[in-house]
Amino acid sequence: MATYIIGILVTVSLFAILAMSLDLLLGYTGLFTISHAAIFGIGAYGAALTMQAFGWGFLPAVGVALGASALVSAAISLPSLRVSGDYLVLASFAIQEVFYSLLVNLDGITGGSAGLHRIPQPSILGFTLTRPLDFLIAYTLIAVLIFIALSVLVRSPFGLLLKAIREDEIVPQTLGKDVVAAKVKIFVIAGCVAGLAGALYGSYYTFIDPLTFDVHASVLILSMVLIGGMGTLWGPVAGAALLIILPELLRFFPFPSEVLGNLRQIFYGLIIIGFCFLRPTGLVRAR
Repeated sequence: MATYIIGILVTVSLFAILAMSLDLLLGYTGLFTISHAAIFGIGAYGAALTMQAFGWGFLPAVGVALGASALVSAAISLPSLRVSGDYLVLASFAIQEVFYSLLVNLDGITGGSAGLHRIPQPSILGFTLTRPLDFLIAYTLIAVLIFIALSVLVRSPFGLLLKAIREDEIVPQTLGKDVVAAKVKIFVIAGCVAGLAGALYGSYYTFIDPLTFDVHASVLILSMVLIGGMGTLWGPVAGAALLIILPELLRFFPFPSEVLGNLRQIFYGLIIIGFCFLRPTGLVRAR
């Protein structure tokens, strides 16, 4: 039971990192994207393939994952420079579906639907994380450090520019601010954080497959931000904890295993609907 609880908490820390990274785009900049799981997957596959194919250590593999995530995020930011609103959602959805199709069909590289197995666990300075408690301590510490770093970022002049873009990007443009560069930068920053979460995810579970990074995963991450409260950082962390922990309670009921997955999706939907009616601003309100 202790190992099971620790595993849930590790998953919460990983998705808290993911939700915070999406909050930079959605909550602070007003960029609605549904391709965040693709960036998450690029980090996971980038790190895993680097360690398996080239025998590199964990830290160099994370560097590759961050670089790949940054490049793809910069490319994904391009539609946001020309379109917004519903069109940006459609563009990001298309990117998400293309990424998923590549994972499934490039089976010689990605392992296809079977995914990648036996991903090496993190090893830093000769110390390898093997025990669940080791992962919990390390990943929670990383999540806390990311929270602190992003808190500093959103309170900086750059963070104020992001909020101005969210409200009306024409205003900062008239004041001489480079809105285009700001959008690209925040996509890259959010992508690097999501890519790091992907690298950590693969090394913890030692297995990844395309279903982990499909559009449902993007919707789940998005739901964490919406339920937790956009533009707060604390909110997405709370949303991640809520949407990871509450559905796990279904395991303690005598439901057949073949219907448990569908019940989990229904449970997610009920939680989202409940918050839409009872607490539309989320668990944590933006100040």
